[in-house]
Amino acid sequence: MSYEGKTKVVEDLGDGTVVLTFKDDITAGDGAKHDVMAGKGAICAEMTALLMRYLKAMGVANHFLEYLPPNRIRAIRLSMVPVEVVVRFRRSGSFIRRYGGLEGEPFKRPLLEFFLKDDARHDPMLCGAHLLELGLMEEKEVEEAAELALDAARSLRDLFERAGLELWDIKFEVGRNAEGRILLGDELSPDSMRLRREGAILDKDVYRRDLGDPMPVYREVLGICRGLLS
Repeated sequence: MSYEGKTKVVEDLGDGTVVLTFKDDITAGDGAKHDVMAGKGAICAEMTALLMRYLKAMGVANHFLEYLPPNRIRAIRLSMVPVEVVVRFRRSGSFIRRYGGLEGEPFKRPLLEFFLKDDARHDPMLCGAHLLELGLMEEKEVEEAAELALDAARSLRDLFERAGLELWDIKFEVGRNAEGRILLGDELSPDSMRLRREGAILDKDVYRRDLGDPMPVYREVLGICRGLLS
């Protein structure tokens, strides 16, 4: 059995694990903008493998098991929660559209937000009460997801700082394993975070904002991750 999303195909192996195949597709604006760029899937798969493996070593529970070059990973099968968990260190993106402020302005402390994964409704923001009322998560699971996301975001921020990069924000997805434990799932790549270096954009904002070909940026970020973690 398999499931195909906008940027990945998930194949259930029937043994409690799945294989995620990363496609060369890139999207923005809830799928309104869509292109195919050769080699993107391999970049995102390898970067996901490197960063998920690093987070495991840092004690952050996630689904990663094995990298299958060039564009697949094997992972623990999760029952995914249709929620995005976003950790922000600086103002950017949808936060500025909602609340204003200057791009790149730092928050006093990391800001955590939940969003419903629903393109038709443009991924509305959720509070803890929404998560409980909609039956998406139990109260303890909300706390577990928040703790995982904050721990992961801080660990990745510190990692990227070693290479002179600033992590402005990052999106995580979570799911339940066979025992009902909340783990980080999906991917970690320039698709799911904002990275800056002395004002230069090193993430999917290059594509979102029509600033040119994003692939050189993706390859550069992968090279940085290899240098830090390989």
